[in-house]
Amino acid sequence: MDTETNTTTVCPKCSGQMERGGLRGDSSLVWGRIKETSIFGVKAVQMIPPAYVIDAYRCGNCGYLEMYAPREQGK
Repeated sequence: MDTETNTTTVCPKCSGQMERGGLRGDSSLVWGRIKETSIFGVKAVQMIPPAYVIDAYRCGNCGYLEMYAPREQGK
């Protein structure tokens, strides 16, 4: 799968067309491990490096989503 271009691919569930897109209007979300802490009784969440850019694909026929984290953020 070519995650660098806006090409369509075949859905592994129904053989429909998958199209690259984003979630929440972003085309480059980030995935990373998280660390939960508590500061004065308030829970805080921080990301632990490395973080990875997420590419998302959605099937126009059945709605199936696939996400890939092919590269580190900032590289």
